[in-house]
Amino acid sequence: MAFGRISNNLQQLKENIRAFAHSSAEYYKLDLFNKSMQGAIAAIKGAAIALFALFFVLFLSIAVAVALSNWIDSPSSGFFIVAGIYLLLILFFVFFGSKVLMKAILPGASKKFFQEPEKKPEHKEHHEFTPQKDFETDEIIIKDNERV
Repeated sequence: MAFGRISNNLQQLKENIRAFAHSSAEYYKLDLFNKSMQGAIAAIKGAAIALFALFFVLFLSIAVAVALSNWIDSPSSGFFIVAGIYLLLILFFVFFGSKVLMKAILPGASKKFFQEPEKKPEHKEHHEFTPQKDFETDEIIIKDNERV
């Protein structure tokens, strides 16, 4: 009789572990979906901001080039000056850009990527789990500070 109860309890334990593993897998699948959607939204938002910033810089550059050309009284020199400034910026990013960007982006991206999920599964018993029983008396074991 005792072996039958042990067998039943082991079978229930096996089913409970399987259910827990399934619910944990579902939770982490939802967490991954949530983070991937946040990343996709951030990428789309960043692309839109970059597009508008590009138009802003383009029109500002044209305005500065025209103003410089009028100030110097040479129709094309303002455009060459603005082009030279952009060439200096390109060279700066070619030689120093990866280090600067790494220092600026890596800490924030690491924190977001490696942060714990916002809502972890609680460490309380799952509703699928059966209460622990004493095999000899078949009574439910009551833990400290717990009511039945």
